[in-house]
Amino acid sequence: MQIRISQTLMFTPEDQNFVAFNYLTKSVFGCTSETMGFLSMLSDWHTKDAAEQLLPTVDKEEMKENIQHLLDATAIVEENSTLSDAENEFERSWGWGIPAAIFHFSLNDKSYLSIEDVQANQTLKIAHTPSPNLHTTNEKYENVIDLDSSLKDNDLLQLMSRRRTIREVNKTPITRKQLSDCLFAGMGITGHTHNNIVQLPLSMTPSGGARNPYEAYVYARNVEGLEPGFYHYSALEHSLGRMPAKDLPNPSDLLAGQYWADDMPCIILLAAMLERSMWKYADANAYRGALIEAGHIGQNIMVAATKHELTACPTAAFCHSALHDCLEISGATQTAVYALCLGSPKKDDSIVMYQ
Repeated sequence: MQIRISQTLMFTPEDQNFVAFNYLTKSVFGCTSETMGFLSMLSDWHTKDAAEQLLPTVDKEEMKENIQHLLDATAIVEENSTLSDAENEFERSWGWGIPAAIFHFSLNDKSYLSIEDVQANQTLKIAHTPSPNLHTTNEKYENVIDLDSSLKDNDLLQLMSRRRTIREVNKTPITRKQLSDCLFAGMGITGHTHNNIVQLPLSMTPSGGARNPYEAYVYARNVEGLEPGFYHYSALEHSLGRMPAKDLPNPSDLLAGQYWADDMPCIILLAAMLERSMWKYADANAYRGALIEAGHIGQNIMVAATKHELTACPTAAFCHSALHDCLEISGATQTAVYALCLGSPKKDDSIVMYQ
């Protein structure tokens, strides 16, 4: 068996030693300067026996233990292992540099606080730290111009002003027409254009370089005319493809324990195929642009849902591994980014609405 240092390690100083972080595995561990020196000797593949002899002043049994600890911490990897394959995939496909990769990978499968815990934290915090202002006024300027009313006689803006996130819904189905319109509003292809290389799709939302890095999936749980299960939405064909049957988890198991999602009859899931944008843009700023595009798509879906008197509750809190398994997406450049839960909101003034 051959081993080498992990290719996705970063180090930060702490006291007299270092903290190591593997952003691909999210492993964090303490590291001495001596350990860093040893790891630097493993930049190339070594057999385990050869690695054990790199520090001849250290007892061989101790070296064996240290190497095993480093394997367990994913500081070093075995050749042809799952982790080695993942690193090879990362090196082959990731085109936006280390800083973007750290952000991208280290946020997957994060643990989240419950709604109750978040509310409790806010209650404790406000006792000693006031909330920052949520709006900025123009009172400091001498010249302030009042603008014309925007809602008066404007059907589009009146529709948009009715959009609300209501997490309590009726346990009633949504129609296939309602789902169809929400999907088309967010992802529909309306035509094509060309650049000097390829034909490019024109969609309902702006996309950097018309690369359209998103695919939409549907978790249908109570949609008229659809068997419960996962579906892929083809924006080009405006059709749903039924994915292979499998166990149907509670939505909260996929959406980081958000139990309110379990009553939702349908969830639209947006997954980024970042290789589409990477193919054109080497600049890591394109990563930021790709994330912004999810917001464009989500807003269109929410407006279409409002038109149908539905709520479309957005969330970016995922159990990535479980969700990726359901959607059959994998690889360093593919990831779930956004979810919109569709349902018929309860008409009750006591219900808490989230903007």
